[in-house]
Amino acid sequence: MAENESQDVNTLVNEGNNASNEGDTLLDQSDCASNASPLKSVGFILQTDVAEVNGDEIDADIDDALDEGYMGMECTLERGFSLNESAIAKDLRHERYSDVAVKYMPDTSLRRYKPSVKHFIPIRKSSRARDEMPVDEAGLYSFITISWITNMMWKAYKTGLKDDDVPLCSKYDMCEYNTDRLEILWNAEVKKKGKDAASLQYVLWQFYRTRFLFGIVIFSLTIILGFVGPIAFMRFFISWLSSDEPLLVGLFWAGGLVISEFARVTLFCLVWSINYRNGIRLRAACLGMLYRKLMKMSSLGNRSVGEVINLFANDAQRIFDFVVIGPLIIGGPLVAVGGVIYILWLLGPWALFGMVAFLLFYPFQYCLSRLTGYLRRKTITVTDERVRMMNELLNCVKLIKMYAWEKSFASTVSGIRSRERQLLEKSAYVQSLSLAMAPTVPIIAAIVTFLAHIGAGYDLTPAQGMTMIAYFLGQARSSFNVLRFSVRGIVEGNDSFDRIKRMLVMEELTPYRGNPEDSSVAVAFQNATLAWDAVSLQKEKRNTESIKKKESNKKVPSQADQLLSQEMELHHVEVLFGLNFTINKGELVGVCGGVGAGKSSLISAALGHMRLEKGCVDLQGTCAYVGQQAWILNATLRDNILLDESFDAKRYYRVIHACSLSQDIETMPAGDMTEIGERGINLSGGQKQRVSLARAIYADRDVYLLDDPLSAVDAHVGSHLFQWVIKRALQGKTTIFVTHQLQYLPQCDRVLLIQDGRVAGFDLHAKLLEDSTEYATLYKSHMDSVEKEEYERDELSPPAVRRRQDSTMSTGSERNSIPDKLMDDIIQESLAEGKGIGQLISEEKLDKGDIPWSTYHSYIIACGGYIVCTLVISTFLLNVGSTAFSSWWLSMWLSAGSGNTTLTLGNETIVSDSIADNPDRHYYQTVYGSFILVILATSLIRGFSFMKTTLRASSQMHDQVFMKVFHSPMSFFDTTPSGRIINIFSRDMDEVDVRVPMTLEMFIQNIFLIASALLFVCLVFPYFLPILAVLAIIMMFIRNVFRVGIRDFKRLENVSRSPLYSHISTTVNGLATIHAYGKQSLFSKKFSVFFDENSCAIYLFNCAMRWLAVRLDLLALCVTSSTAMLALFLRGVVDPSFAGLALAYATQLSGIFQYTVRLSTETEARFTSVQRLDNCSKVLVSEASSITESKRADPLWPKYGRISYKKVQLKYRPETPLVLKGISFHIDSMEKIGVVGRTGSGKSSLGTALFRLVELTAGSIRIDGIDISTLGLEDLRSRLSIIPQDPVLFIGTVRYNLDPFESHSDEEIWSALEQTYMKDRISCLDLGLSSCVVENGENFSVGERQLLCMARVLLRNSKILFLDEATAAIDAETDIKIQKTLKNAFKSCTMITIAHRLNTVMLCSRVMVLDDGKVMEFDTPRALLANNSSMFSKMVAKSKASFIS
Repeated sequence: MAENESQDVNTLVNEGNNASNEGDTLLDQSDCASNASPLKSVGFILQTDVAEVNGDEIDADIDDALDEGYMGMECTLERGFSLNESAIAKDLRHERYSDVAVKYMPDTSLRRYKPSVKHFIPIRKSSRARDEMPVDEAGLYSFITISWITNMMWKAYKTGLKDDDVPLCSKYDMCEYNTDRLEILWNAEVKKKGKDAASLQYVLWQFYRTRFLFGIVIFSLTIILGFVGPIAFMRFFISWLSSDEPLLVGLFWAGGLVISEFARVTLFCLVWSINYRNGIRLRAACLGMLYRKLMKMSSLGNRSVGEVINLFANDAQRIFDFVVIGPLIIGGPLVAVGGVIYILWLLGPWALFGMVAFLLFYPFQYCLSRLTGYLRRKTITVTDERVRMMNELLNCVKLIKMYAWEKSFASTVSGIRSRERQLLEKSAYVQSLSLAMAPTVPIIAAIVTFLAHIGAGYDLTPAQGMTMIAYFLGQARSSFNVLRFSVRGIVEGNDSFDRIKRMLVMEELTPYRGNPEDSSVAVAFQNATLAWDAVSLQKEKRNTESIKKKESNKKVPSQADQLLSQEMELHHVEVLFGLNFTINKGELVGVCGGVGAGKSSLISAALGHMRLEKGCVDLQGTCAYVGQQAWILNATLRDNILLDESFDAKRYYRVIHACSLSQDIETMPAGDMTEIGERGINLSGGQKQRVSLARAIYADRDVYLLDDPLSAVDAHVGSHLFQWVIKRALQGKTTIFVTHQLQYLPQCDRVLLIQDGRVAGFDLHAKLLEDSTEYATLYKSHMDSVEKEEYERDELSPPAVRRRQDSTMSTGSERNSIPDKLMDDIIQESLAEGKGIGQLISEEKLDKGDIPWSTYHSYIIACGGYIVCTLVISTFLLNVGSTAFSSWWLSMWLSAGSGNTTLTLGNETIVSDSIADNPDRHYYQTVYGSFILVILATSLIRGFSFMKTTLRASSQMHDQVFMKVFHSPMSFFDTTPSGRIINIFSRDMDEVDVRVPMTLEMFIQNIFLIASALLFVCLVFPYFLPILAVLAIIMMFIRNVFRVGIRDFKRLENVSRSPLYSHISTTVNGLATIHAYGKQSLFSKKFSVFFDENSCAIYLFNCAMRWLAVRLDLLALCVTSSTAMLALFLRGVVDPSFAGLALAYATQLSGIFQYTVRLSTETEARFTSVQRLDNCSKVLVSEASSITESKRADPLWPKYGRISYKKVQLKYRPETPLVLKGISFHIDSMEKIGVVGRTGSGKSSLGTALFRLVELTAGSIRIDGIDISTLGLEDLRSRLSIIPQDPVLFIGTVRYNLDPFESHSDEEIWSALEQTYMKDRISCLDLGLSSCVVENGENFSVGERQLLCMARVLLRNSKILFLDEATAAIDAETDIKIQKTLKNAFKSCTMITIAHRLNTVMLCSRVMVLDDGKVMEFDTPRALLANNSSMFSKMVAKSKASFIS
């Protein structure tokens, strides 16, 4: 049946093509609007030649097609191939979130705790669905021991984890649920205190206080149990070893020690279980509320996309750490107070000297944490700059490559990275010192305690000494360690909350639009003055600060670097003044004016995106908006048009035809289900604009705001769009139509003339011509250029069929034109790669298996090599060895006792049992005290050397990956989402900079601590060795089995971040469109789903770590039990002091052992980020070298600008078809060549080949006789210039945008600005050439941006210019001036122009007509027009008809 239908379709297609033109088959395959080809994805043809005459026949054809069942095939394409299965599965998974989610309902009763209280039921039966989070149905045993995750851990070990193996996020942890709850609390706080006085921290306290307090109570119980073990049970057990009490007493004390440790371990796991859920919820609530805030803003103001992404990337982790680790700070004071009381009771007041030394480190540790927080804040600011620059670099990478500006941008990024590294180094040294203090301070405190106690003449027994060692090594060390993390977590968390609050209190999009009083009025402005938020650099508050800054910075940073590092402040700039007019319902109003007059601002004002200073703006009904620069989603073409509206096949095809998209869809591999890349990279400029128009028409709104929608298309397509879209599809709709194509204004109901932000005229077209000299001049200037074009081509213009020519210099636009004969091969390639047909963006690869040794090898090499790493590790050995040996020395001293010293008491001589009477006491004291200096010295050396090497590694890896990515071919950027790349340079880089060194340092330190503890136990009890071997085997089995799951969860978490960041970036760039269509809820829902997927992966990763920890803790408890039993049965054989030492060190293993094994797994998981960086630096293929020393071109090359293509073949990737098919031609010096042809004909590929964005498959290109393939890319591209269709400006200053290498004088720059008519505009700015340019150049209009791009080219003074005609966004008068500038300034240049308007082609020396990657015609315009059968002649004839109509 399917085959018959397909044959019927093909027959219908062929009949339609034959009927449309009997003689010109080739031309009938063009994508001209008047001869639209079939929409292959829906399977029928429509003859639009007839349709334009009789609209009823369109309805008849569509009805017939609907009856035959060809429309609305959503899951199967006309070619017969199913859509990407993984994409469908992912969509179905995302839809499940709506089914699982619960709505938050404010409730002050105790019923709100019901789901949490159920966790105290010992064992619960599960009634959940397979894909729901098991923790919601977990009983007490399962919740405490995290046994609910066991099945997933086994699954990971046996077969590995896939997406569908991971459950959905818990309904109580979902972003939307928690955001609703936090938003209610925040709004109440703001209402009560106002925005500025509102405390976000207080609101967050209200959010999580119940679970926080409950967790604190449980944690306090673990502290008490930690005291009971060494203070009571261990002390009495060691005393029993020195006594003659019965064995049963010893068993009691040993059993009590083991049971108290078991209870402590179990309750401590419960604390983590509570804190993890609390952290996930607060993280989701904060960032969910932040995203909702973004949706209420018209722009980011003085914030950047990179800064926002950084909030979601790095501050999300800080919030999580704040809740999970921050509450544990309570353990420090409890342990300190308990320690003081216990020491005072056990040893007396002299021993408190050691406790004072211990307590003094608390404020020292706090200061270190505060300093770390301060440095971290500064580091994050610089990281924001780097991510912001990377985001801009990725958006503009094509232009940067074509201008050979890689070095300038690399230098800017390198400068920012250098400042970031300096701050990271300072922070790392402080952090390393803090880390080194954790194991050493308790030992130093113990040394001071015992020296003070013995020095005062008091005795010290093994029971007292080893009990104190157990206290210092156990509770004191762990509390000190936790304190360091807790303080840092609290400090960094508060910094993150401050950053989030600064975003939350930013001024929102305040609604100012009202409803007109008159029901017949659609839009009304009444004396309205409106302003934009503008940014400017903050002046230095104090001159002394700027002087110090200059003195400290010997190296002068670039202009962009200086701008990025400064804070920008917001102020309002009025741009529209006293607007007073009304637009009636159903009226079509054309808006015109010069560049920068305020036309786009008028559209924004009607949308409600500006600030109303005075007056009022009224708008009745719903809006649709088409921006001057189309906003395209990374989704299918159909999804871009529907924008979540329900699919109506008949309405959909009407829109497709009206917007002249039929032929474009026919050439796409998957029809309208073809995936469109980020920013529409695989669409031409005209296609993007028509998709944007199609979205607006399909939305079926009341008021249409069109901001120059015809700027990116040629005259004929523009005429079709105006007639079919604006005049017909929007008939009866209120339409505000901004345009520079003034020939359409007579067909508008009324015309609005804007000049300098004011209404200069508003009336009928004919009336304005009579009454307004400004309008008459503007209109006459434009029509003169039109008449001139018609005159130049009027001599010979036979009737013909013309083809559409809109295109852009896009490395992907030609990719869509794929001959049917090659389709089967492409399909097979796509299926082999695991991509669906029409899928452009490949899914991010999820690494499997162990981290390969090559990753560790690369990291070691980046650190400085194996020798350097060995030396660094030896410092750990010295540091930990000195602390361990100090305890061994104490045991030797206690074992020596009095040294058999005799004392005379009266007439009796007895042997002393006090070590204070030992004749070698001073020797023991001196050696014991000297360990303080050794421990401190080795700690400092260790910290400095480790952080120096790891930072060297992270910096080197950053530079390698940056250069590798930056020098990747354009195909990499076309098929890789920017969010995925940003993920590498933000979160992955943060991992390698901060978390990998921190985790690795703790891991290495703990390895030596465990080794020293086990060494002592084995030295004291050799019989422990067999037990140790058995425990080690069991422990390694557990680790090796379940580290697979932990690693897979971490990888899933890494991969889940990319779509989240891409979605945030897309949202920020499309805020105006999202608001206009009222799609805030759609994008918020998508964000919630992406965020929940990421939250789920983070939660499972952390729970898997704790799952492993609690089992290893219980296994490590066997070490304590075994040691106690050995001491029990070997009483009298082993000295009590050494037995106590072994028991003290064995006791600390129950915490440190599991932590170290977990650290080994966490270190491996963290190294997935290193692996991703390493893979990037190894796998990515680079372009050719920038400079080839043996083939350097002459400094004056090219002298003449002669270009020769010889049998050039080009394909974008090995698996794609040829887009240039053996073309050959020669261009002489100073020739002006116009290039025309339909989309997919190869126009853009000419420039792609010339700039070597893609290397040739065959053939050669020579410039002045030199084969360009032999030159370095920098030598080639720096000698060429391009003016792109879409203007690109960078963050920085005006001067930086025109001259990033600072190779031109101010006079030269002002001259270039004068020639492009921007001198007056720039000179009006306060800082002139030093005025700032914000992200995407948003503080200039699109026309002004194009003029600045032209000034940039003038400064380059290249001999060859490639012009992707970019004057469509400029008014006619300025366009004429620009054309004059191009003619005069580039008179001696060779110029290749991709034509959108034929008036520019008529002035060219020769015209090249391309079709299907071949040169069909190449001659002078006059010669081509003289030939009645030439393709160019037919194009001109059809274009003329468009103007006449």
